[in-house]
Amino acid sequence: MSPATVLSPEAAAPGPAHRPPLLSVNGLRKHFPLKGGLFGRTTGVVRAVDGVSFDVAEGETLGIVGESGCGKSTTARLLVDLITPDDGQILLESRRLGVDLDVRELRRHVQMVFQDSYASLNPRLTMEDAIAFGPRVNGMPAAQATALAHELLSKVGLEPRRFAGRYPHELSGGQRQRVNIARALAFSPKIVILDEAVSALDKSVEAQVLNLLADLKKELGLTYIFISHDLNVVRYISDRVMVMYLGEVAEIGPVETLYANPTHPYTRALLAAMPSMDPDRRTEEAPLSGDPPNPINPPSGCRFHPRCRNAESLCSGGSPGLFKLPSDRHLVACHAAIPGSGHSLAEVTA
Repeated sequence: MSPATVLSPEAAAPGPAHRPPLLSVNGLRKHFPLKGGLFGRTTGVVRAVDGVSFDVAEGETLGIVGESGCGKSTTARLLVDLITPDDGQILLESRRLGVDLDVRELRRHVQMVFQDSYASLNPRLTMEDAIAFGPRVNGMPAAQATALAHELLSKVGLEPRRFAGRYPHELSGGQRQRVNIARALAFSPKIVILDEAVSALDKSVEAQVLNLLADLKKELGLTYIFISHDLNVVRYISDRVMVMYLGEVAEIGPVETLYANPTHPYTRALLAAMPSMDPDRRTEEAPLSGDPPNPINPPSGCRFHPRCRNAESLCSGGSPGLFKLPSDRHLVACHAAIPGSGHSLAEVTA
């Protein structure tokens, strides 16, 4: 296996050839220490995010999926600097966070919408005040900030005369999430991160919010990072999908390519678990058994190998890294997909 064949996480997922990516993440890592004992000594670390790399092109939607605890939400919080990474680089338009890009400017360009629509809003602020608060704090005159709040309420489908003076408890979950989206748009961001932003809504309201997001993306030229457990929703809204497992990237590629031809065994298991209305496609056996390994002491080599039906001794010996498949921008971290790797299912190179 040639060293040039396998991409390290830091070099993986290049953006479109005609322009640099809007957001580039290289080797992002975050470990949370565990304290214990009489003196509160560090007894171990939780490897929440462990060398994650990806790019996001301007105007695209990147979906991020994986089991609970795989590092999706931690990655999102690292991207807006709500928590500080232990290692790695975050570059926005080729400007590196902490070097030639400060946190204040990063947060003007990258905004986040959280899952809990009620907890995200201050119960003492009206909807117009909640949206206008950020611009006012950053120097916008109060009258202009209020006018902006009313304009954004209209954009998300809430009539300002009816909703501007209401408090969070007076709105439904879908209405509150629309307000959170409006608040995220108050700084005219380039990227909006949506962390399970529709998972707490019922299906009819979920569909309305997804359509709203699609309309706003087209109207304002937004770029989305969309995190969800719902693979059908991710397929509907995403241009590319990144699959995470135990703090690492297992596979990343264009949405239709990945759904039609999943390469990593974990991706295949996730897609096989999707519910289907077709009686001929019933799931007759569990696509995946067991629980994810302990992130405090993850397995050596490929982290999925203890649960993988195709695992061989090679898989526990070393991490495969992300390998670029012939399909456009499709990368996978699996020894069986790398020609000449020595895995029995891999192609044999001359």
